Amino acid sequence: MALLSELLDGAGVTDDKAVWDNIADIGVNSIRDDSFRVTPGDVFVAVRGTKYDGHDFICVAVGRGAKVVVCERATGFLENHPEVCYVLVENTRLALAVMWNNLCGKPSDRMMFAAVTGTNGKTSTAYFLRQIFREAGYRTGLIGTVRCFIGDESFNIDSPDFSDVNGMTTPAPETLYPLLRRMADAGVEIVFLEASSHSLDQRRLDPIRFIVSVFTNLTEDHLDYHGTMENYFEAKKRLIDLSEVAVVNLDDGWFETLCESPVIPTVCFSPVGDERADFSARNQRCDLASGGIAYDVCETGKLYRITCPVSGDFTIANTLGAVSAARLFGIKPEIIRRALESCPQIPGRMEKIRTDRDFEVYIDYAHTPDALGRAIKTLLPRRRGGGRLTVLFGCGGDREKQKRPEMGRIASTLADRVIITGDNSRTENPRAIICDILRGIEDRTYCRVIERRRDAIRYAISTAGPGDVILLAGKGHEDYETDKTGKHRFVEREEITDALRLWREDNDDNTV
Repeated sequence: MALLSELLDGAGVTDDKAVWDNIADIGVNSIRDDSFRVTPGDVFVAVRGTKYDGHDFICVAVGRGAKVVVCERATGFLENHPEVCYVLVENTRLALAVMWNNLCGKPSDRMMFAAVTGTNGKTSTAYFLRQIFREAGYRTGLIGTVRCFIGDESFNIDSPDFSDVNGMTTPAPETLYPLLRRMADAGVEIVFLEASSHSLDQRRLDPIRFIVSVFTNLTEDHLDYHGTMENYFEAKKRLIDLSEVAVVNLDDGWFETLCESPVIPTVCFSPVGDERADFSARNQRCDLASGGIAYDVCETGKLYRITCPVSGDFTIANTLGAVSAARLFGIKPEIIRRALESCPQIPGRMEKIRTDRDFEVYIDYAHTPDALGRAIKTLLPRRRGGGRLTVLFGCGGDREKQKRPEMGRIASTLADRVIITGDNSRTENPRAIICDILRGIEDRTYCRVIERRRDAIRYAISTAGPGDVILLAGKGHEDYETDKTGKHRFVEREEITDALRLWREDNDDNTV
């Protein structure tokens, strides 16, 4: 049992001292921001969410046994029930994160932290950083979209050990801070975090001080939540306010705005080789044979070569961001070089699937217009002997609708063949989502609609010819589909294997 005073240390309490002294020594069991999960002895934090306001559910929390309520205002229920103990704070989202950090013994003070934010490239950059620091002898932790790592241990964030966070890139406080405590107890020295715009806006990371943050890029995404690109940018920018030094992409369109009023030291990198950058890529090469990249890092006039087996020109940007951050730590170029040249495949990031046939299949998480365009451009040169590039994708339901026709336009403009299909329709009608995508496609000659993703994959495989390249975009590492009926297992690697098996069976039958 923890004392209320301990939990609320640094949480922005606004009550006067007399009130505070009267309740500071109250013992509480745990912290809840969901009134329906409150158990007797818990403290309930009334958080203002995107759909619901926790202040409207204080009566439910008290009815379920909440010992203390933490809120931003005294509601009518509280005023009419003077026996209920409550504490006023400036911001309940901030208070929630601080309280969970305090409850877990302040793991934020026991380790170093580095974070990556941006629309695209967060996962890859965080993976590259982990690989570099492991090579340098650090015991590392990683929290991100694909997997979590504590040293060599790897697990899903929604495993039974942790709360279900519905695929959040940056977990909710009730999951994040117990996980950080576990890392600290395991001897982790530095933690790499993917910092989502939602988590920054909701102040989940405020108790953490990042020794370095990496800003990859900013393109259209999550406008259903943020409303405007300016709001989206401001959310991302909050990470810099939490950092000691920022590493930013000079080539990104938001660079100048990001650096208008720097409050902390800023180091910039340039994947295209801008001479103004502190770290720039020169003599870039994408090796189509091996699927990797290579370039020279120019740092204070000196050059050293970097190679990495991960495909795509965007890998140059992601590795260079990681290289820049690592060099700020004093990690030697030869260690960085050794780490990146042996980097394993990142699940669902331009991941090549073995087919034993004369065409290639790739899985990539590309789910924004910018990412989809980059992925297609990366794979176009992989076509051989008149082969076609087929891109298979859909758009998620209950997410920003404005990007759907743009993704349709990009796919139909760049690819030889487009298959529009489903992708986590959630509560929306899948056909309505597909119609939104089709609005961006003027010429539908080489466009086919197959609503069920399994059927779409089987069609793509069965109709592939020699020298073709198939890109399955949008799901990447995900091993599920979500629709109105719930969450269902769906692993694209398995679906590709099944499609290849069916193709072989059909062709064997035809040769009998």
